[in-house]
Amino acid sequence: MAENKEGQEKTEPASAKRLNEARARGQVSKSMDVTTAAMMLFGGIIIFLFGNALISGIQDFMRYMFYNSSSINITDNNVGSLFIQILLLLSKILLPILVLIMIIALIAEVSQVGFTFATKKFTEGNHFKQIFNPFSGLKKIFMSGRAVFELVKSFAKLLLFSLIVYQVLDARAEETVGLMERPIEDIGAFIAAVCFELLIKISVVFILIAVVDFFYQKYRFKEDMKMTKQETKEETKQTEGDPKIKQRIRSILRSRLRKLMLKKVRTAEVVITNPTHFAVALSYKSEDMSAPVLVAKGLDYLALQIREIAEQAGVPIVEDPPLARVIYYQVDVEQEIPENLFKAVAQVLAYVYHLKRKAG
Repeated sequence: MAENKEGQEKTEPASAKRLNEARARGQVSKSMDVTTAAMMLFGGIIIFLFGNALISGIQDFMRYMFYNSSSINITDNNVGSLFIQILLLLSKILLPILVLIMIIALIAEVSQVGFTFATKKFTEGNHFKQIFNPFSGLKKIFMSGRAVFELVKSFAKLLLFSLIVYQVLDARAEETVGLMERPIEDIGAFIAAVCFELLIKISVVFILIAVVDFFYQKYRFKEDMKMTKQETKEETKQTEGDPKIKQRIRSILRSRLRKLMLKKVRTAEVVITNPTHFAVALSYKSEDMSAPVLVAKGLDYLALQIREIAEQAGVPIVEDPPLARVIYYQVDVEQEIPENLFKAVAQVLAYVYHLKRKAG
C-alpha cells in the first residue's frame, strides 16, 4: 500500500481538489507508449500512402543537385543562401508528413488527458529546485518503483522487437541472398515490403504493450494520488472549515432557534402533551391562518420547558398522548397541521375554547 513521506498509509481515494491541483502541476495519468504506438502505426501508414510522392521529391532534389553541381559556385558570401534554399526544398518534401505525424501525436495525447494546461508546473518552487539540484531528480528516476517498471518494460520491448526483426529477416533470408542478381527496382520493392511487414508486426506488438501500459498508468496514478486520513482531514478543514468550529456554530444556531421557539409558546392556543415525554404547542388565528400551525415541539427536557412556559403564560395544557406523538413526528415547527389531523386538533381547540368561555 502506498505511503507518504512520514510513512503514513494512503488509504483514502483522492479528492477532486487534489486531482485538480495535480492536473495543474502536470501530473496526469498518461502512457507514452500509446502516443508512440499511434505515431508508429499511423505515421507508417501515411509514409506508405505518400511514399511515392516522397521518393519522387527526393529524387528530383538529388537529380537537381547532381546536374547543377558543376555550375554551383560555393563562396563565403552565398553559402548561407544556398543552405536556406536546400532547407526550403527539403521542407516542401518532408514538412507535410512531419506535420501529419505531429497531429497524430497531439491527438493521442489529448485523447488520454484532454485539453489541460499545467499552470503550476513552472511556477512552483519545487520545479526550480529540481533544476538547480539535478541529483534529487536522478535519485527519483533510478531509485523508484516506477523506474524499475519502466526499465523492465524497455528491456521487454527491445527483446520483442529484436525477435520480430529476426523472424522477418530469417523468413526472407533466401530472397535476400538473391537480390544481388535482380534489377535495382526489385531491390527497392523488396526493402519496402520488408519495412512494411516490420512496421505492421512491431505496431501490433506496440499497441498491445500500450494497452497494458495505459491501464497500468491509470492504476499507478490512482495509487499515487491517494491520501492519508490526516491529509483528508486537513483538506476538509481548508475547504469546509474546522469541524469543531462548524459544530460550535450549529450548536449556537440550535440554541437560538430553541429560544425563539420557546418564546412563541406564550402565543400558542394550546399545548398538547404526552404528558411527560412529548409536548407540542399549536397556534391558530382564524382571521390569518387556514389551519393550525405548530409553533413549538419538544422531547423530554425540552417538553418540560414548553409545559413550564405554558403554565407561566396561562396557555391551556391538554393531555393527549397519541395526538402529541403523531404531531411531534409528522409536523415540523412553523408548519401547518396536515389534513388527516384536522378533526383531532379541532376537537382539542373546541375543548380549549369551551374552557375559556366557561372561565370568562
